[in-house]
Order: sequence, then structure tokens, then C-alpha cells
Amino acid sequence: MARLLLLLAIIVVLAFVVRKVLRGTSTKRAQPDASPSPEPDAKLVRCVSCGAYVPRAEALPVPNGFRCGGAGCKSGG
Repeated sequence: MARLLLLLAIIVVLAFVVRKVLRGTSTKRAQPDASPSPEPDAKLVRCVSCGAYVPRAEALPVPNGFRCGGAGCKSGG
């Protein structure tokens, strides 16, 4: 009986080790594709007029920050 329990415990431990190894290799391959490094212009900035967050590349620079230029913005745009 003790040998059977020992054999069962060894099989369970090996199953967990194999699963962990297989998951570890699959996540390492998926990480670079899942989240590419953001470009510097992809940073969000806040509109000083309406408070909306827009990508920096689409924002209009003004002396005290950025404006979104959207239709609902107070900046007139």
C-alpha cells in the first residue's frame, strides 16, 4: 500500500513539473509578441482645456500643455 501511494505521489509531482515547464516555454515565446514596446509618441497626454487623454502624436501643443482639438473641446477646434 505504501509503495502505491509513493508511486502516485511521484506521478503527481512529475505531472506538475511537466506542466510548469511547458507553460514556462510557451509564455516566454508569447511575451515579445504580446506587448511590443510602445513608441515615444504613443504616450497619452491630457488636454488642458477639456481633460481628455489623447495620444501625444495627435495632440496640439500649446504654451501650457496640449490640447486635443476635438469637437467637444473648449479649445474651439
